[in-house]
Amino acid sequence: MTHFPIFQDSLRLNTFKKGELPLFITHYPVRSSYPNHHHEFVEISLVTEGQGTEIVNGAEHRLKPGSICLLLPYHLHALKLDEGKPLHKFCCMFDMNVLFQSDFAEVGRWLVKLSDDTAPFYDLPAGPFEALRSVLFALEAEYGSESPGKAGFMRIKLLEAIYLYFRNHPGFAAFDPPAASRPGEWDIVKYVNTHFLDESISLEEVAARFGVSVFAVRGAFKRLLGKNFLEYLHLLRVRRATSLLTATDMSVAEIAYDVGFSSLRSFTRVFKEATGVSATDYRKRHNER
Repeated sequence: MTHFPIFQDSLRLNTFKKGELPLFITHYPVRSSYPNHHHEFVEISLVTEGQGTEIVNGAEHRLKPGSICLLLPYHLHALKLDEGKPLHKFCCMFDMNVLFQSDFAEVGRWLVKLSDDTAPFYDLPAGPFEALRSVLFALEAEYGSESPGKAGFMRIKLLEAIYLYFRNHPGFAAFDPPAASRPGEWDIVKYVNTHFLDESISLEEVAARFGVSVFAVRGAFKRLLGKNFLEYLHLLRVRRATSLLTATDMSVAEIAYDVGFSSLRSFTRVFKEATGVSATDYRKRHNER
């Protein structure tokens, strides 16, 4: 029987009232392991006590106090606890659109550049760990309050947490500086990042949705990301496919349709062009490690 990753949908955008900041945060003891799953929100987590193992897109990371992870929508992730030992962590989930507001524009661009070549998890040194833990405690306290200006204060604390994540990331220094953009261009990039699994997405559909020409969309992707629209769409889909190949027992055909391809033949061609090997060989090589 094929095991598909779980779509964790207990927290959805329609959970929030109009005008309410789409953010949820809790600091809690994890008492049992959980299987591969994904959700529509961005998630930042910080371990404060205990140990365990986190698996993101098939890559394992040993957890300890100070372990931090930033997960994008549709990232596959699971957690294994050490036997009989609970793990305490912060879990903060929020709508990706929040990071593309004007005051979050810089980190929104960094988030788009966070790829499979830059691990989403790492271990914070003692000083930054204490700083980030303090920020998340303040964010959690505000989340549970009814104070005036609550949404604005939470935005500030979330921004602070995200900056601390990127500033201390071992690979952050290698990030290319963001290219200059024209109004609305990063909204287009963000839309593709959150809708790349839709089979109907196309250059023409995106252009029509944003009321611009197909030439404007092409130019935005080439200038901001150094790739044309189709190259970038295929990159996102192949990244998703590699995580499904390494973390599930779904068939190649099931994966092809899951990541938005209308035919197995198209998926097979695009996957081999992007990785240099077939999907079957990719899975085999990973399983042999």
